[in-house]
Amino acid sequence: MIGEVLRERRGHHGWTLADVAEKTGISKSTLSKIENDLISPSYQTIIQLCSGLDIEIGDLLAPSPSGQEPKQLMGRRSVSRQHEGLVMEDDNYKYVYLCTDIAHKRIVPMVIDVKADSLNRVDGLWTHVGEEYLYVLKGSVTLHTSLYEETVLNTGDSVYFDSTMGHAYIAAGGEPAQLLVMCSSATPNLAQTLRELLKQRLTAKSK
Repeated sequence: MIGEVLRERRGHHGWTLADVAEKTGISKSTLSKIENDLISPSYQTIIQLCSGLDIEIGDLLAPSPSGQEPKQLMGRRSVSRQHEGLVMEDDNYKYVYLCTDIAHKRIVPMVIDVKADSLNRVDGLWTHVGEEYLYVLKGSVTLHTSLYEETVLNTGDSVYFDSTMGHAYIAAGGEPAQLLVMCSSATPNLAQTLRELLKQRLTAKSK
């Protein structure tokens, strides 16, 4: 099953085995054996695949059949300890995606460290599908949106808003802040959609 997912993802992006090897740090020969179900990847190899290809463990181990809606599962549970999860970051933000071993989540939880102190540093507002809940764990942030006046949120404050509205979080008070953010949508593979948008944003800023 993992081999099939890896082949499909390579084909979707037009990647060669060499491309995937560069992204994941796994040799081409090992990747080929995984794709052809000649070996079962170790847990460390699975982590490398997920990190290098920006996919969650649940999507790699239990994908939905192509073209079909994911099955409704009962009794799912995932534990993330001490903000452990998939990390994406640049000089302005550090995103830690939580509970990544569950696929096809309707709610995507993450902890975000906010270092950006002005809109100029993040190239303005951005948008994505769904709705969003933000709770300030530490420090203060200024929430900028396209339809409302900017709002300062301090430790313990929270806000719920439409994510299709332009928005950005900026550290206030001269110190970094930390947020608990939960994004929700009926969009299939919401976590993957958000990560790909974030990766595009981070890549654009690095150029």
